[in-house]
Amino acid sequence: MKKSVFILMAAMLLNVVQVFATDPQKGEAKPAKAVTTQVFQMLSDNIIPDEIRGATAEVRVALDNGDYLRVLSVKTENEALETYIRNSIDFQKVTKGTFEQGVIYRIPLEVSKKGSIL
Repeated sequence: MKKSVFILMAAMLLNVVQVFATDPQKGEAKPAKAVTTQVFQMLSDNIIPDEIRGATAEVRVALDNGDYLRVLSVKTENEALETYIRNSIDFQKVTKGTFEQGVIYRIPLEVSKKGSIL
């Protein structure tokens, strides 16, 4: 009898752990992914100059009260890439999503040598 109670308690504990481990927001995109996707789309809409190919950058952005994207900083050694990023995405309106205003999002960028931004 003691073994069956112990097994029942262990099974209940495993079920409780499984319930807490599941993600209740499976259908919604994560805020960072939603912002990153929109930034990549904005950057790929413009013609990519040859002088920024192969360069990397770390971009920090935030959304202001009007859902406009604000570039806070661009860490890169390529000044042409910094100018390209700022001209392409600063003060651009983003579509509604699950992101939060005032949160700083860090987006690593690498411009491929052949085609697009990675």
